[in-house]
Amino acid sequence: MQKVELRLRTDPSTGSTIAMTAFLPEPSSASGCVILASPGGGYGRGYYDMHFPDHRGYSQAEHHVARGHMVIAYDHLGVGESSTERLDALTIEDIADHNHAAIEEVVDRICRGTLADSFPALPAATFIGIGQSMGGGVSIIMQARHRCFDAIGVLGYSAVHTVLPQKTKELEAQGAAAYQFDRGTSPTELAMAQPANSVADFVYPFHWDDVPADILNADMAGGYPLRRTAPPFGSLTIPPCVIGMMSPGYVRDEAAAIDVPILLAFGERDVSPDPYAEAAAFPNASDVSLCVIPRMAHMHNFGSTRTLLWDRISDWATKLLRAAKGD
Repeated sequence: MQKVELRLRTDPSTGSTIAMTAFLPEPSSASGCVILASPGGGYGRGYYDMHFPDHRGYSQAEHHVARGHMVIAYDHLGVGESSTERLDALTIEDIADHNHAAIEEVVDRICRGTLADSFPALPAATFIGIGQSMGGGVSIIMQARHRCFDAIGVLGYSAVHTVLPQKTKELEAQGAAAYQFDRGTSPTELAMAQPANSVADFVYPFHWDDVPADILNADMAGGYPLRRTAPPFGSLTIPPCVIGMMSPGYVRDEAAAIDVPILLAFGERDVSPDPYAEAAAFPNASDVSLCVIPRMAHMHNFGSTRTLLWDRISDWATKLLRAAKGD
């Protein structure tokens, strides 16, 4: 598997850039599918290529590449190694627009064969955008505003109301009550500390009980959701506007505008109070698929059942490829 690191400029006037990592299969085995993957709040693109001492099989990118799919993991504007200036002024639309500009360029490079030396052009590739948590919500907005992708996978984000599960309904309601914003709320009003303090427990919603202790510690040791130090798969920054994404109906209009195939994926313990009601948020999608993965919490790629999700995504991508070819 070849890795290519990219820094794509998205605004010549400010010099803003988006950081991407391309994971390339052998050209002879390339399926023609490109999966463009964005992370959740508090995480960076390394979430899709995690490695831990004495543990194997935590790289979603490797899993898809083994099936012939190309993976492009990217940091949102304001996240990880992408530009992080003016965080308090960024809107969710700013993030979506800059992400789109980078996607547009990388898609052009893939189609023309200029992404990497010796990797051929894929002019008829199928481009699938997937996003976990924050990434899922931003992908919905990107698709509605710019039609970035041929299909999207929303992984662990509710277009109805994203709610962090807690051990009791009372604690869950307490946390949900703190996130009652709308798209008109200024980023300067969205201070992270106050809503975060209303959430009693971050480990319970984020990690299933069987996550190895050393891996759990690698994720949580530097603090969460505001990290004092970040692991290779984490981000020290979370744009304040992201807080609003946990409010009811935050992406309602954009979700209703989606008209491409969509895959909705959740863990057994995740942020949708009713996963089976999620499809109704996408009345114009050409196809809606849903999977709920057992023994998995919100941070899917840490779960012991993660390959069930990865296989579902790869199989879904292959079916979309066949449909595009008329097979």
